[in-house]
Amino acid sequence: MSKTKLGFSLLLALILVSMLSTAAFAKSAMGFSLTQTTGANTATVTFKGLTTDAAGTVFTVTLKDAANAVVETVDVTTLADKTGSYTSPVLTVGARYSVELAYQTAPTVIVASGDVLLADYSNGIIDTSGVDHSTTLVNANETGFEGLSKKRSGQKMHGSYQNNTNSCASCHQTHTGEDHYLLFRDGTYSTCAACHDGTMGANGVFDAASAKSGTFGGSHAGNMSVHLADGTVDVKAAPGGNHTETGKWAEEFTCASCHNPHGSDSARLLKTDPAGWIKTENTIDPATGTNGGMKFSNKGIYELAALPTTNVGDYILVRQTVVATQVDDTVSADDNVFFKRAGVTADSVAISTYKWDYKAKKYIADSSLWMRSDGGRPAVMTELKAADVVKPATAEFVIVWKDGFAYSKPLDTTAASVDKATFLIGAAVDKVTNNYDYFDSAAPTYVKDSGVQMSKFCASCHTDYLSATYANADTGVFTSAHRHQTDTDRLTCVRCHYAHGTDAAIMKDSLDRGLAELTATGGLYEGNQTAALDYLKDPNPSSALKRYTGMAVCFGCHDGSIASDDTTWSNYSSLQPGVYKP
Repeated sequence: MSKTKLGFSLLLALILVSMLSTAAFAKSAMGFSLTQTTGANTATVTFKGLTTDAAGTVFTVTLKDAANAVVETVDVTTLADKTGSYTSPVLTVGARYSVELAYQTAPTVIVASGDVLLADYSNGIIDTSGVDHSTTLVNANETGFEGLSKKRSGQKMHGSYQNNTNSCASCHQTHTGEDHYLLFRDGTYSTCAACHDGTMGANGVFDAASAKSGTFGGSHAGNMSVHLADGTVDVKAAPGGNHTETGKWAEEFTCASCHNPHGSDSARLLKTDPAGWIKTENTIDPATGTNGGMKFSNKGIYELAALPTTNVGDYILVRQTVVATQVDDTVSADDNVFFKRAGVTADSVAISTYKWDYKAKKYIADSSLWMRSDGGRPAVMTELKAADVVKPATAEFVIVWKDGFAYSKPLDTTAASVDKATFLIGAAVDKVTNNYDYFDSAAPTYVKDSGVQMSKFCASCHTDYLSATYANADTGVFTSAHRHQTDTDRLTCVRCHYAHGTDAAIMKDSLDRGLAELTATGGLYEGNQTAALDYLKDPNPSSALKRYTGMAVCFGCHDGSIASDDTTWSNYSSLQPGVYKP
């Protein structure tokens, strides 16, 4: 979230600069500013030439739309004080535009740039007009200037860092940062939006909606609903969360609350423990149930043939000898897809995660991520021990962190000797091709357990909403209530909700009909987009981030008790919304 800040060191520097009669620092090398013209649907650019530029220097201003198509190119000559300005033609309300500045003599070398979203588009919830889009203080890496990506060729910007990395310079400035994280723009949201607003080739999150994550670019006219990732609320504002706590719960909710820009074991850079549950030791109270903690310290190892019949912890570690039917090519009830993809062979000894199923009242196999460390100083580590000696991974004793298990290859005795473990449970979501891959086991691209992991990820903040049962007594860490089941692939959170946001333009009805289907030839509103949008407009948007308008998703799935009137049955489909359609 953009904030005005003036640190003591910067204030002192400015005083010294003034005393020495030298040029003061500007927010960019040319004081470049791009804003919407007050009271008009146009954009205004102002800038000032460098001390080495003469008055009358000609600059080229290029205006582009969100698709990076050139709207117009204008040459601007600086005045006697070396300042220049440009006002665009009338622009489309609700659209995003960018402006690039270059010397006329070197038109391909962009010296400053920015972008603007017309103010009428601002929806009052995610207000992108407050995003800091200016370039930054001059720095050796030119962080924040044109060509924001500073990574080396063949390397990644976010994660998988190598010892000669330059990726840090894409976001951080060591000595000239705009906030306490040394980011090149003031706040996480503004920094992320610099690339992810659709203008820099990175995944755009405002304009084009993703089938899996939705869009931040909704509008009041479309009764939008959006995740408040601009820092205007704290994490503890999350429904189903801890509304009174401090620590991570009291931090601003931003893009980095859900995503880890430095890499992740999860798809889409999703954090594996957003709210810091791995720092809380798991406890089970007979009266109130679980406290939600995901740290399990110095726990014993259970044998598969002797699983506890009562809840001794939300997660336990279980030892078993792998049999051929779990890992061979035949299809059977014993299949273990996680053992298979790790290349585990029969007769290996595995130590894997099991979780307490609050609905079935028993322990079931689980594939949750084992996190290596809680990040503390000193750190609590996931460690498997034999007689208090930590057993590290070797060529014969393999730890599969992402799916939460370790195994000894045949003839190795390490797994058999492990008697204690400290383990930290996170959530790692697999990358999927389609949204139904999270929950529809009939889909050929279905990824087992990914829906559960996604629900666990969401429940890091929406803690009380993770429920394996409808029973009141067993649901909720902070409050207790009857809740819709979510702790299964079949009923994962993202089956009904988007992550980023929604509005009428991307919602659907119970028959999976969106704007395109409704306005197509033969559609319910053939050729009439206005009527289709009105039909899809959610009457109660709040902050629900729904994929389906109103309660359409309820009708789409809960059809076992509907009346037999003609209106209801003329709108009925035996195929549930969102599922795979061969």
